Amino acid sequence: MRNQTMTSDSNDLARQWLNIITAPAMWILSTLPQIMDWGRSAKEFSDANNSLLVPYGIAFSIWFPIFIGCIGYAILQGLKANRGREIFRKTGWWTGVGFAGVCGWALLSGWGSPMMARWGTALIFIPTVLCLVKAMLRLTRGRHALDTAERFWVWGPISLIAGWTSIAMFLNWTPIVADNMPAAMSVITSNIVMLALALIWAIFVTRRSGGNIVYVFPIAWGLAWLAFKSFTQTPIIGVIGITTIIGIAMLLIATFLSRKNR
Repeated sequence: MRNQTMTSDSNDLARQWLNIITAPAMWILSTLPQIMDWGRSAKEFSDANNSLLVPYGIAFSIWFPIFIGCIGYAILQGLKANRGREIFRKTGWWTGVGFAGVCGWALLSGWGSPMMARWGTALIFIPTVLCLVKAMLRLTRGRHALDTAERFWVWGPISLIAGWTSIAMFLNWTPIVADNMPAAMSVITSNIVMLALALIWAIFVTRRSGGNIVYVFPIAWGLAWLAFKSFTQTPIIGVIGITTIIGIAMLLIATFLSRKNR
């Protein structure tokens, strides 16, 4: 029994430290290229890809509240009082691995070779998004175990980062898919296909979450700025903008219906 308790304590400590280390590391690794002029920023990496699904630059500002919120979450996750709490045990490993995946994405996008950055970021985002979405769903279903402040600093930030990375995952895969599509398929068509897949995934997770509006917000935010760019920046691609607006409407309808059914 004592050995089991010691093992449990060790696992809890490892879980806490994984979050405490990786949450601020996401911010540090992502901002180094901007403050030290060393490496590529997230916006520069996205702009360098052959993709029509890169939103207008201001969309990436959502990373700031995400980083702040995730650090607050890590602090709460690391408190001694929360070491053995079931809600943190059920979600802590998923968030820690998800944060580590974002750190890996920042390293690859900022300093990897063009080929390594393209494939590495696309591949690493798949398990990253799955872990963060899993944590978000568990926190959503277990919200009753959190007080008001904890919902703001725990459920909120994880919902935000799960939503934003959900749409970013498809942005990373778009140039790879576009380059490997049959020659008869236009670049616009391949991008619309990827946009449709992103919306299907977002709606699926939204329904599974019972219409989590905090998860939906960063997706709608990114899509809104994508539509803005499609209509205002050269080259103007109206079909992408129209498809994006339709997608936002479908996402909001799915959110409303999911919340109503819940």
